[in-house]
Amino acid sequence: MKKITIKRVVYHDGNGKEIIGGKEYDGKLTNENILGALHEVGYTKWIGSNLWVMKNGIPVYRVTVEPFVQYQKSWYDLVLDAIRRV
Repeated sequence: MKKITIKRVVYHDGNGKEIIGGKEYDGKLTNENILGALHEVGYTKWIGSNLWVMKNGIPVYRVTVEPFVQYQKSWYDLVLDAIRRV
C-alpha cells in the first residue's frame, strides 16, 4: 500500500462542530494557496490570518486546511488481488 497525503478544507463553527469538505487537494499545495482559492469577496473574509465564512456580516465558520492520509494500492497489490480472484 502506498501512503498519500491529501488536504481537505475543514469548517469550524463556534460550538466545536467541524464540517469536512468533500474536495481533495494535493498534499504538496500550501494551506495559504488552498484558502486563497476559496476566498470570495462578499462570502468570505480574512480576519487576522484566518479565513472566515460570513453570513449577514457576521463570521460563522472559520476555514482551515487539514492533512489526511489516504492509502492507495500499488501495482503489486493490484496484481496480487487479480491472482487471488482467479
